Amino acid sequence: MPDKVMKMIKKLILLTVLLGVLGYFGYNLALDYASNRVADQVRHEVLTEEVRNDLLNNPELQAVAEKYGNRELTAEEKDALPFTTAEEATRVLMSKFSLSELYSISSKASGGMTTEEQAELETLLRSRLTDDEIEAIMVIGLSEIKNAF
Repeated sequence: MPDKVMKMIKKLILLTVLLGVLGYFGYNLALDYASNRVADQVRHEVLTEEVRNDLLNNPELQAVAEKYGNRELTAEEKDALPFTTAEEATRVLMSKFSLSELYSISSKASGGMTTEEQAELETLLRSRLTDDEIEAIMVIGLSEIKNAF
């Protein structure tokens, strides 16, 4: 009888580990897919020439552009930023915002945002993200802007 119980426990543990591994890989696959969809949506629907010019005239973004310039990040700069890829940024955003909040932000951005809505978004971002995370998003955004045009 104890052998049967031990076999059942081993099978249960194996099933639990297997489900955990599959869940982990499924989560990462879904996250990568979501990240790519968001980046594509931003590139094709949000980043118009007018929006690009407005962003590049933003003093804070200009300061980041001057700091990092038109070059690859050095190892030290990459280490100083909390993340350096759009996928990593998506993970951070998904951990700090609900899906409905991210969808709402995306919908507003793709439809065009008033100055007041932009100020509300900036306040929301600054309330949930650290200065380093915001800087990292700006670095990634600058790279996306340059790649889109």
